Amino acid sequence: MIATAEDFMVMTEADFDRLPEDGVFEVVQGRAILLPGNEIPDQKTSFALSAGFSRQLAALGRGYVFQAVNVMVPPPEDWYGEIQNRVPDLVVSSHDPKDRFRPGTPPELVIEILSTRRGNVERTEKMDDYARAGIAEYWIVNPIDRVFEVYYLRDGDYVLQPSATPLRPQAFPGVEIAPAEIWAVLD
Repeated sequence: MIATAEDFMVMTEADFDRLPEDGVFEVVQGRAILLPGNEIPDQKTSFALSAGFSRQLAALGRGYVFQAVNVMVPPPEDWYGEIQNRVPDLVVSSHDPKDRFRPGTPPELVIEILSTRRGNVERTEKMDDYARAGIAEYWIVNPIDRVFEVYYLRDGDYVLQPSATPLRPQAFPGVEIAPAEIWAVLD
């Protein structure tokens, strides 16, 4: 069967729930976008970050780490659809949602891992969506150049923070991520 454009238009959460289960989709202004699989360096970086967060959050007795989970964000003001959706590489949250993160109950931290140096979508569209969702902290991880960009949400916009080692997420006191340990998985 050949799909038509209407088959991939997603205007409501019910439309979203009808998307094929054998793929990971983001919904951007009504378009369902099938995401490609991650390359090996991205997966290694994601695993190292997830393991670091999981270990420390377990020791503190609080928090959750999710990989490739749905984060519903309020659609842009100029869009008439009901939903917009992003799938960050990692989500760190103080709460465990039933099935997905919904508007009004966002995670505290989302992390995107770049596959190329540019990161155009991560620094524009995704950044705007995460800010509109009220996600307090956003990390862009560049395994190619081995750089972390840490942004804090201030007055509706993300502000790049000065580099610091180790990285200490605002919402999770006691958690420290050492970049050298993350990059070690790539050597």
